[in-house]
Amino acid sequence: MISHSVNQVVLSSQKTIKLSQNLSKQTVTASGYIAFDERRNNIVAIRTSGRIEKLYVKYNYQFVKKGERIAELYSPELNTYQEEYLFLLKSGEDSLAAKAKQKLKLLGLLESQIQQVEKSNSITHAIAITSPIDGFIRFSLERGSSEERKTPPSTGMGAMPETSSSSTGASVASTGQIREGMYVNKGQTLFVVNDFRQVWALLSVNISSQFQLKKGVPVTLYSEVQTDSINANIDLVEPVYEDKQRFVRARIYLDNAGRIFKINSFIKGKISIQANTLTVPLSSVYDLGSRKIVWVKRQSSSSGIGLFEPQVVTIGMTLDNWIEIITGLKGDEEIALDAGYMLDSESILNEKQ
Repeated sequence: MISHSVNQVVLSSQKTIKLSQNLSKQTVTASGYIAFDERRNNIVAIRTSGRIEKLYVKYNYQFVKKGERIAELYSPELNTYQEEYLFLLKSGEDSLAAKAKQKLKLLGLLESQIQQVEKSNSITHAIAITSPIDGFIRFSLERGSSEERKTPPSTGMGAMPETSSSSTGASVASTGQIREGMYVNKGQTLFVVNDFRQVWALLSVNISSQFQLKKGVPVTLYSEVQTDSINANIDLVEPVYEDKQRFVRARIYLDNAGRIFKINSFIKGKISIQANTLTVPLSSVYDLGSRKIVWVKRQSSSSGIGLFEPQVVTIGMTLDNWIEIITGLKGDEEIALDAGYMLDSESILNEKQ
């Protein structure tokens, strides 16, 4: 005897599908681009305020060698400490002179620069700023990068306000790139050098696959700058969505010793996902907007008529004509194959929330 409310159940003889947990292997396609590996950024910040007297590197991403002169800085503070060091050398105060020399090193002077001061017995008015490694220079960082967010908005020693149109008074924070004649502050980042020996492949994956993405999942990459495919693994699934986009971003670390990859070049990935999942045909799930329902077979008569009850489920990723069920169903249940044919009353949809 059936004791269910007629607003909660449907009698039907339509086909059903028996559920079972299965180990499935699916391939998700994603697109992305090549980006700098920010872990390899060598940030060069000045240790004293001053003015950029000379700039030897003129454009972003210019290649520089280790020790190559990039800029010259005029700093009254450095000049004062150089004069102090020379005075202590002449007075024979060796212990104090050693401390003064250490102070110059802490302010950014190299040993070779200090030796030049000792040899010439005169101060160096413009101190050379050199590259710490072989790599590509970046005067202005990509918008939204961690280094850019750390850059303090300041106008520098003797600088004009940021609203001024004068290039000599503008700060690095207001223009995004240093120029000759610009005043800079102590601790301010002047440039970044990245050796580009390793890069990030950033793939944007649809949120329907976010539960299957994790570190170590294999991925095959196809780059527009080389013909062969690349077998790799996901190294990080970023815990945030891209700005104004509903995508999960997967990060893959790639070796780039030969500097073959190009920044912002297009890359495509095929991610192999294998998990113990519960999947059902797309036709078995009815989309009500805020809810997704399936019809679970609860009883069956001797004549083959089934008693079906609606059940709200949470879905995962969709592949071809199959959809993953995250919650709401057990692996041994039986559901209607075509959920759309079961709707005969609006009250059925409103009965179970």
